[in-house]
Amino acid sequence: MIVYYGVTVEVTPPYEEIVQADGSVAFALEDGAVTAERPQKETVFSLSNFRRMLEPTYLKLLGRSLKIAAITTGICLLLGYPVAMILSGRDFKRPALWLMLIILPMWMNFLLRTYAWMSILENSGILNSWITALREAVPALDAWLTDRGVGRKIIFLYNENAVILGMVYNYLSFMIMPIYTVIVKIDRSLLEAAADLGASPTQSFLRVTLPYSLPGVLEGVTMVFVPAVTTFVISQLMGGGKVPLIGDIIQNQFGKSSDWHFGSTLSLLVMVVVLAFMGALNRIDKEEAAQKEVRIL
Repeated sequence: MIVYYGVTVEVTPPYEEIVQADGSVAFALEDGAVTAERPQKETVFSLSNFRRMLEPTYLKLLGRSLKIAAITTGICLLLGYPVAMILSGRDFKRPALWLMLIILPMWMNFLLRTYAWMSILENSGILNSWITALREAVPALDAWLTDRGVGRKIIFLYNENAVILGMVYNYLSFMIMPIYTVIVKIDRSLLEAAADLGASPTQSFLRVTLPYSLPGVLEGVTMVFVPAVTTFVISQLMGGGKVPLIGDIIQNQFGKSSDWHFGSTLSLLVMVVVLAFMGALNRIDKEEAAQKEVRIL
């Protein structure tokens, strides 16, 4: 009688036991029979998984996931808003072409884009090759880097910075598109009126463009933050398993560990956090809309 992955397997002679190199035992059957019976599990309501969810280990992973998602969202906003402003400019030529170039990488498979960055950042990748060539061409730079403890091969992968870079690259277009869509619809006469009243470009931006573009900003923040806080592919590939996030733990519970109950509990925790975040953004949007109506009146 043996137990294999939670299943009780009964082997009926004749059979031959074969000891494997790793110490495990295999059965070579002749005319024997194998019967298997999966143990019946009694369904009992319990709060043990909720208590386990609140252990410091999992709360720390959730905190790290929120931190990396917030940093990713902030970087995407800092990069995406100026790009959207430039593309929506009246004098900017062929914005549709540039938008197409921004969206084009999204047509490529998500894994392929991530592997492409891994090939660029790895020790024998393009970036390290360029840095090595530059150090050989400029001995002073090589000496300066060596004095500061920088090795011949700079490790770009398998850390938080690599994970953040992967997220920013994959989600940046999610920030640009909604902001551009809102800014391009802003009535230009409002900006002209502000200029006629003596407002500087900075004042026009703060009092006209920024408030009217806030719905696009909130939409972009949502579209970046939600997938960033739940991702596991980028952290596994570019983090190399050294930067585990809450998404990695959930994926592991439904995969290798086969603990679906605890995986569902962690998923519920993440869902509550995401819903609270979206609720806060929705409240900000409503308050800004109310203030906008007051300004118009």
